[in-house]
Amino acid sequence: MKEIEFYIKEKKFTLSNSWEELSPEQYEALISDVQLFAEGKLSAAMVKVNYVCRSLGIQRKHIKDEDAVCNLAWLSEQVTFPFVIVYPDNDAALEGLDPEMKTKFKRIPPERMNGHALARYLSKLEYNFALDGSFCAQLVPVIKVGTKLYKGYKIDASFNVLTCSLTALQYIEAREVMAANNLPLLAAILYSPQPYSSDNAQQLAAEFNKLPQSTLQAIAFNFMAFNNFLFKKTDYAILTEGSSENKPISTGALESLYNLSADGLGNSDEVEQMNLIKYLTIMRKKLIESVKSLKAANMDNAKISEETGLPIHIITKI
Repeated sequence: MKEIEFYIKEKKFTLSNSWEELSPEQYEALISDVQLFAEGKLSAAMVKVNYVCRSLGIQRKHIKDEDAVCNLAWLSEQVTFPFVIVYPDNDAALEGLDPEMKTKFKRIPPERMNGHALARYLSKLEYNFALDGSFCAQLVPVIKVGTKLYKGYKIDASFNVLTCSLTALQYIEAREVMAANNLPLLAAILYSPQPYSSDNAQQLAAEFNKLPQSTLQAIAFNFMAFNNFLFKKTDYAILTEGSSENKPISTGALESLYNLSADGLGNSDEVEQMNLIKYLTIMRKKLIESVKSLKAANMDNAKISEETGLPIHIITKI
């Protein structure tokens, strides 16, 4: 449910209930609260309460009426993002549930899942809330540095077709910088004007260092969430499966990119500017073809797994 509908004095209101539906202002304010949650300064419940209050344009400290407090609490309980519930032993208690019911228990506290036989048991477990960092949306489309405006990369998954304006080199460098937690440089890479240049991004980083920390964190989380979406919810997940030694996107990414030039797909400058989705599609195709070639050479699945780093169940599926 991406929107929550409710009525106040017969007037209809809606509340966004997913990352993708947030406005840039809602997103950045929510990320500030999420940071407090990560630091242990704000509970998951209060993150949701604050989100509801901001969305409705009300101040929590002004709510004194008991009925109003109850209504606010009820509304915040309807918000099923931005957290997921983590149960002991990697959600072992949810094993065997159908996907729809499992999703509900991952989003809705078991105390609120009345009528389900498992709810009472789950409510007795020591479960925790974790940030749900996987979505496909550009929630910081434009940033202002001094007097200059910089447009962000575009993402679109409409009609089940994924597009993204990032170049292959831009994406690879952003992943590397994200791992190093260099937020100003990460922002400079992601918001650097096209055609993308590593040198230009390095020069822009000093300017982007002037951005508020909250904005830099919002940019970083947005990119991390998109990256998680790519490799958890699309066919490109195969590129990060298995052991790290042979993952083409996790290690040796630049070498893999420039190898495309040796394959006749363009010179080094051309492959650097290759669109990200095209690059990932080619890398996925090459990986699948390598597995099929090894199988055609009568190599058993265990040996193929050793050579490619892919788990056996993925190899069998291919």
